[in-house]
Amino acid sequence: MAKPEEEEGLMSGMVKAAVLLLLLASRGGAAQDAPAVQARVERMPFSTAVSDVRLALSPDETHALWGMVNRVPGSGLEIVESWLAGGVWSAPVPVSFNGPANDFDPSFSPDGKRVYFFSNRPGGAGGDDLYEVAYDPVTRVYGMPRNLGPRVNTPGDEWAPSLSPDGTALLFSSNRHGLRGGQNLFIAPVKGGTIGMPVALGPAVNGAEDDFDATFLGSARRIVFTRGDAAGDKGTRLYAAHKGMKGWQVDGVLPPEINCSSGLNNGPSTSSSGKFYWSAACGPGDTRLDLWRSDFPTATGAH
Repeated sequence: MAKPEEEEGLMSGMVKAAVLLLLLASRGGAAQDAPAVQARVERMPFSTAVSDVRLALSPDETHALWGMVNRVPGSGLEIVESWLAGGVWSAPVPVSFNGPANDFDPSFSPDGKRVYFFSNRPGGAGGDDLYEVAYDPVTRVYGMPRNLGPRVNTPGDEWAPSLSPDGTALLFSSNRHGLRGGQNLFIAPVKGGTIGMPVALGPAVNGAEDDFDATFLGSARRIVFTRGDAAGDKGTRLYAAHKGMKGWQVDGVLPPEINCSSGLNNGPSTSSSGKFYWSAACGPGDTRLDLWRSDFPTATGAH
């Protein structure tokens, strides 16, 4: 097995090459020995007339969760789900574990048997806390949500929890004190179901703006994250970053085919098959966020 420094020296093979192709496309460059990146971008068929944010797909890619904003007037933030059957996705319905206030930013565990999300339901540490809930893919029944505890949650806001593909790291953002900017990105080790102390990704990633809404890209050493104004007033864009011998470093902004909106681009995620998903307001004059899919090789380099 390659050591971390060897992995960095080799630029992590196919995954690094995939990110490089993305960045070359964003800068108008071309790799001499690599084919041109052709974007095949499509709006997800279950995007609705309101804002849809941060798609999470089960390992078999037949069960979808995502956050919906004001599904009905005044409903606020809630998590909905849909199933794929006969090539058709069902109409989205609210999940059973939604609380009385806001629930958002869902993600599946690698085995599909747990769902992570944030909520400001009563009994938390303060603002938006991170939770997990057990899920049985056979019966489609959820358990009772469990707060992830004081190592992760603070009196501030914690958002967008995501486990690494091997389940050994939890990635999330928080506006806890001690760092510049508002929301900053953290990773906590996970061992035997126990979450360790979160560590900030460092100043190269956590800058003066909000850095949040992140997902792993094939390993715990590569991510795509959102940078900009978390309140949405000044816009956000998606960036790639990796962990090398000198810590976390930003590779650059993703190309305009991904950052398709002049306003909000956020909520990145990947599927088991390596597709890349995100939320953006990309239609002419569009202000709502839709769910989008691309076959850019961000996760596996196989597409």
